[in-house]
Amino acid sequence: MELYDFEYDGITLSDMGYMVCRFDSGGLQTVSNGSQITFNTVNTLNGKKYELTDSQYTECLKTTFQICKDPCMNSNFEINVHDLRDLMSWLNRKDFHKFKPLGDEYVDFYFESSFNNISKLKFGDMICGLELEMTTNRPFALHEPISIFINNTETNGKKIINDISDEEGYIYPHMEIDIIEDGTFAIHNSLEDRLMEIKNCIAGEKITLDYPIIYSSLPSHKIQNDFNWNWFRIYNTFRNNQNMLTISVPCIIKIKYSPIVKVGI
Repeated sequence: MELYDFEYDGITLSDMGYMVCRFDSGGLQTVSNGSQITFNTVNTLNGKKYELTDSQYTECLKTTFQICKDPCMNSNFEINVHDLRDLMSWLNRKDFHKFKPLGDEYVDFYFESSFNNISKLKFGDMICGLELEMTTNRPFALHEPISIFINNTETNGKKIINDISDEEGYIYPHMEIDIIEDGTFAIHNSLEDRLMEIKNCIAGEKITLDYPIIYSSLPSHKIQNDFNWNWFRIYNTFRNNQNMLTISVPCIIKIKYSPIVKVGI
């Protein structure tokens, strides 16, 4: 992608008076898209075939790019010591923060990252730019959170969720359940034939699931004893992403999750 501006921890590069640039000569580049998978195998038939034992992502996404002062906003291109301190304080952090490339194609995507190596680009004694090495905490990007609202009194106990994640498998979403009538709350996902169940729910109770934590708004409800510990999750396969949900008791459910997006930067 062509990157000219980005937002990091709520502040844009252009807010700081800078732009993404390239100091060396242009040309065709090969850039990793991330999501590199390592396949672990064992050989059979005297090495004629290798059977897959498991697979995993072994590297987080990394990239390097350069920045300089925006000539439309600055008449002096030199990055002095005060400018450098401001940039280092903003970018060189011990924790991962939200990084968003700014552009129409990537408007809904983000990464969680920090800049662990920042190098000065000098022309003589003058610092004219910086080279930023960005490290993320995942091998892929994330989609901005998807929010799903279910009023079970209006849907006759049925709801379809289409998972837009690029990764096969499951995601545990954040989930809030407002119970309207006493009973056993149960939610079944037909795509993987999975049932989550919580017994002894009471009207007016609010149950929150934030994997691996579950809690109730009612201290009297010993929810850990009534939960079957079969966490609700959103699921997809390459051929099917339609999660058909069946819900037991009248309730209002709020679901939020960030689908996986297999793009690099």
